[in-house]
Amino acid sequence: MKKFYFLILFALLFTPICVSAQEKVEEKAQLEAQVDSLELRIAKLEKRAKVWDKLKQHFKISGFIQAQYIWQNAVLSRDEMGVSLTKGESTFNLRRARLSLAGDIFRGKKAGSADYRLQVDFAGSPKIVDLWIRYRPFNELGIQIGQFKNPLSIENSEYSPPSKLEFIDNALIVQRFIHCGSNDMTGVSAAGRELGAQLYGGFIKNKEKGFNYITYNLAVFNGNGINVKDNNRSKDLVGRIMINPIKNLTLAAYYQWGESDLSSLSKAWAPKVLDGVANAKFTEIQRYGGGVAYNSKTVFARAEYIKAKTGSLISDGAYVSAGYRFCDKGLVGARFEYFDEDNNATGCQFNYTVGLSYAPWKHMLLQLNYTLSQYHKMGYRNGNCVALMVTGIF
Repeated sequence: MKKFYFLILFALLFTPICVSAQEKVEEKAQLEAQVDSLELRIAKLEKRAKVWDKLKQHFKISGFIQAQYIWQNAVLSRDEMGVSLTKGESTFNLRRARLSLAGDIFRGKKAGSADYRLQVDFAGSPKIVDLWIRYRPFNELGIQIGQFKNPLSIENSEYSPPSKLEFIDNALIVQRFIHCGSNDMTGVSAAGRELGAQLYGGFIKNKEKGFNYITYNLAVFNGNGINVKDNNRSKDLVGRIMINPIKNLTLAAYYQWGESDLSSLSKAWAPKVLDGVANAKFTEIQRYGGGVAYNSKTVFARAEYIKAKTGSLISDGAYVSAGYRFCDKGLVGARFEYFDEDNNATGCQFNYTVGLSYAPWKHMLLQLNYTLSQYHKMGYRNGNCVALMVTGIF
């Protein structure tokens, strides 16, 4: 009987301990199963992340929107009656609304690299501004085909997107000679871009600092603007060479030859271009010049000169700009420029611009510019322009 009571007492004392031990074993098994499940999920997420990282190299979506306010008391314009000065304007406008898809097709040391870009501007009438693919098997040689920036000048091709430019507007010589504005000498407005192909590359590479001492561009274009087929047998030929003695300093020289369709010119402007040539449909154009640019984290300075022949009309222009970057977010700069659209006449235009840029956040840029325009010996009063532009970047 005593043994029986002892067994009962033993069972009462040790059964909870056994049950507790069993529960701990089961709980441990459950935790191990959860850990295994989490590790499996983490492995899957890491695999997806690696796949996504690879995809991001091939497909990168970006873009920007630029809203602008302009006040100016006088606007120099050209219409069917000739050159005139209007009363000016005070207006808000959506200047650009661009969406870009770009990425690497592949990138490797032995096989070189290949990439592409598609960029559409939805401001006004939607239009494709960039659509190109390029392949660079060697550092010294690459080929680009499609619609892209004309390499004439430093500013037009090396300061893209527009939010990279220190001022709201391009210099006059870029607007008037490179199809970059509505008042281009040929009457063509193409955002500085053309349809065609180019060879490009660099020589004597500084691997430590990541730049070439010499770079070049050899391009052939339709010459009629964006999204437009050629309408003559000739092509616009553009060549540029840039020398970089140090990383932040660039010296450039460039030349363009081509033919332009006279149908884009106003009736008042065509006689000056033709200068007695009857029944012509196309006219020869030439542009040549050079420039120098210096860029660092704190200061920038740039100057360019272009001389142009549009039919019988000889024109030229130049600009000098400089500025200081502060607080990693702001920039203050000034630009002086002149433009003489007819060297045989006595008058020309001088612009004096001061500008302030500030980026309060990574994805926002605020720009304020004031420009004084003087029309020397042209019979027009001075023009004043204040422009404010907000850029949202994504």
